Amino acid sequence: MIGVTLVNKKKRNAIIIIVCFIIFDIGLSILFYNYVIDKRNLAFEKINLQINGNKEVEKKDKEPAQKPEDNNQNTEEKKETPRGVSAYIGTLEIPKINLTKGFVDMNSRANNVDYNIQIIKPSNYPDIENGNFIMASHSGSSRISYFKHLYKLSTGDTVNIYYNDIKYTYKIDNIYEQPKNGYVDIYRDTTKTTLTLITCTKNNEATQTIYICYLTNKENAKQ
Repeated sequence: MIGVTLVNKKKRNAIIIIVCFIIFDIGLSILFYNYVIDKRNLAFEKINLQINGNKEVEKKDKEPAQKPEDNNQNTEEKKETPRGVSAYIGTLEIPKINLTKGFVDMNSRANNVDYNIQIIKPSNYPDIENGNFIMASHSGSSRISYFKHLYKLSTGDTVNIYYNDIKYTYKIDNIYEQPKNGYVDIYRDTTKTTLTLITCTKNNEATQTIYICYLTNKENAKQ
């Protein structure tokens, strides 16, 4: 009788130990899951960003290129910038595709894809640490399609921003596509200073392409 009691006690203790291990594993899994979620939420930001006139971009891309400009160097500036707006405050430079283009203040009337590379609100200028400078432009064949060669870029390529006499150098970290529905989901590491470029996807009327670039260097741009 004593032997049976000892056997039952051992079984009961074994069951208790197993249950304790199961509870411990469940608790550890919950803690680990919450840790991963917290880290993900800290590292990535998702914002629904409405781009004014985004649905018009494709429409205008289908239009034939405008008549050639004359040899006056100021002609392009006069045509692309509405009267009474401020001058360029900085320059976007992408060496790989030989793109050099100025941009205006984000509150300017000329800050519009129909005139210039547009700074999308809410943006942070490059001098804001861990901010996101968001720019968009056409990708068709018209005169104002400044991002028409962005499709040639790859991860690792460099993009430069000149702003307030500082040269900011970024490296492309991620390229992805999203439906063209008037909104853009931006996924980035919020612990890094970011440049985001947005344009219509080449040979795909239904999507737009997003280029996520992270700051790698900044230096004095004065000669």
